Formats: sequence, structure tokens, C-alpha cells
Amino acid sequence: MYRITITNRENNKVASLLKKLSPLIVGLLIWLLPVPEGLTGQSWAYFALFIAVVVALIVEPIPAAASGLIGVVIAVIFQLVPLEAGGTITEKTALQWGLSGFQDSTVWLIFSAYIFSMGYQKTGLGRRIALHLIKLLGKKSLGLGYAVAFADFCLAPFIPSNTARSGGTIYPIVSNIPEIYDSSPEKEPRKIGSYLCWTAFSTTCVTSSMFLTGLAPNLLAVSIVESVTGNTISWTSWWLGFLPVGLILFLLVPFINFILYPPSVKEAKEMPTWAKQELDKLGALTKKELLMAGLAILALVLWVFGGEIISATTAGLIVLCLMVVFGIITWADVIGHKQAWNVLIWFATLVTLAGGLSKTGFLAWMAGSMGVMMSGYDPMVMMVLIVVAFYLVHY
Repeated sequence: MYRITITNRENNKVASLLKKLSPLIVGLLIWLLPVPEGLTGQSWAYFALFIAVVVALIVEPIPAAASGLIGVVIAVIFQLVPLEAGGTITEKTALQWGLSGFQDSTVWLIFSAYIFSMGYQKTGLGRRIALHLIKLLGKKSLGLGYAVAFADFCLAPFIPSNTARSGGTIYPIVSNIPEIYDSSPEKEPRKIGSYLCWTAFSTTCVTSSMFLTGLAPNLLAVSIVESVTGNTISWTSWWLGFLPVGLILFLLVPFINFILYPPSVKEAKEMPTWAKQELDKLGALTKKELLMAGLAILALVLWVFGGEIISATTAGLIVLCLMVVFGIITWADVIGHKQAWNVLIWFATLVTLAGGLSKTGFLAWMAGSMGVMMSGYDPMVMMVLIVVAFYLVHY
């Protein structure tokens, strides 16, 4: 038994060491390969560094934000990326490129949206909205499913994390409902608990895509598109572009779940009463909740109609400042929001690194190479190859 314990510890140490060294090993192996025709040694070295960072993001030997920051610092030290494509690289321009992600407006929109979500949680407004929807729609199990869906829908434009939204606000409310019907993961989950939890999970996947600010990676994708192609996608453009499909998906998800994974409890007459009791415990709307609701409407109006006058990021930062001024949150709350600052550093470095692929000429070379490789194939084969390539280049 003692020998087995020692062996397991040694195996764990080896696995931990390989995990830590894997980004370095992969990066060095790619760098040592012959430089493909059409690329410079500098571009190839940067690509090797980029892949090393991707591996680090996957295996996480250290926090993801730290991996991105280290990747940027190494590129700056070795002056691998010009400030502009084809430009001369100096120590000064390399550092300017390295810090460029922190000037990206979308990164700060993500940050402000995370702080915005904290206001919903601190004031309790998100919980109140969900309870009102349950009170209104909760007489039947299907209605409860739609109440959960609409609660997520109301919060999605302002909370760019489906974990914070669905797990932090919706789930604590939904988890109370199955208990009333003696339904739990261990005991009769199909009564009602499984349906509600599955609906909450699947709905947040739809709402995360419906709004640009519904999920942080949406904003990252938009920022990368802008840095690589120069094309800007506004909050309204994203919303209108996804609306025809998104609205249909949103309205169908609770119903489809009800058909494919039906709860045995069809009536839920107790739910409106329970929701009313919970609302009574919350008491009347507080001043901070009213202010939070007003700021939410202000942000939404500016994002939808203010695109020509004010950017979405400026609108988000205005609301952030007003939240502090009106006392909805404190400045200590802002500087203490570790997740928001972590995401800011993580996304700022990822935007910088992704833009570096374009500025070193790697993306243009890859696009040209893939075009040559795919030419001459049957259209169906080309479709499959494009889908495979799309999947593989996600990172």
C-alpha cells in the first residue's frame, strides 16, 4: 500500500511537470520546423508562440490570463510583431503593440458589463424580476419553463456571463421550486426539477448568442474581427442579425424541452403563491433597485439607438460611473471584482495576440494556402473542409 501511494505521487508529479512544460515543448517543436514558403522566420516564430499560448489555455498550467500576458511579453521582448503590418519593429513599437489590447474599446465594454451585472446581484433586482415572472406564468409547468426563459432573457443584455446569469441569479431561484414537489436529483428528478434545470441551461445558450453583451466571448469575437478585418459590428447589428433565428429558438426551447423531456407534474398552481410570498419577503422596490432599473433601460437605449452618437463602450462606462455616483455599488466593489479585472487582462492579451497573426502576415498566408489546397475539389468536399477548418481555427 505504501509503495502504491509513493508511485501515485510520483506519477502525479510527472503529470504536473508535463502539463507545465507542454506549452513550451509544443512551441519549440513548431519553431524548429522548416519555415513554410511565403512566411518569414519572424512570422513563423510568432505563430509558434501563439500556439504555445493556445496549449497553455487548454491545459492551464497557470491561470489563462497569465498565459496570455506572458505570451504578449515574450513577443514584445523578441520584437516579433510590428505596430502596423509591414512596419519596422523597434522596442518602442513592440511595446505599443503589446499594450494595444488594453486600448481596445470592446475589452472595456466587457469590463463595464461585468460591473453592471454586479449591480443586479447587489440590489436584488434580478431575483425580483424572476419571481414576478414565476408569479405571472407559473400556474403550469410549461409556464414555469417560460418564466425561467424570460428571466434569463431580461438579464442577458446586461450580464455577459451565462455562469453569473444562469448559475448566479436564475438557479438559486429555480432550485427552490423542485423542493416544493419533493423532486431532487436523487428522488424523482423527472417530476419537475429536471425539466426546469434543463430549460434554464438550454435557454441561456440561446440568450448568450442573442445579445452582443450576453456573453463575453461574443465581444472578444467582435474585437478580433475588427482588429483583423477592420469591420465593426455594433450592438444593434448583432441583435438584428441574430433576431430572426434567435427569437424562434428562444420561443421554442421551453416547449421542445417540455415535449422531449416532459415533467410528470403538469400543473403548478402553488408556484404563483410561493413567488408572491418570496416577493413579500423582499418588500417594496428599493431606491437602489429603481435606480438600477433606470440605468439598465438607459444602457439598453444607448446601445440600441445611440450607435451614431455614442459607442457601446462609452455608454457602458457612463452607466458604470453612474452606478458608483448613485451608490448602487461602491468603488471598493469595482476594484474588488476579481473576475472583471481577470477577464479584462485575459481578453486584452488575447485580442493583442490574435491581431498579431494578421500584422505578421500569417493569416493572409494561411488563407491563401487554404484556398490553393481546396481548389479543384467537389463542392460538397469543399464544404466539409471549410467546416473542419472553421472548427480547428476557433482557437
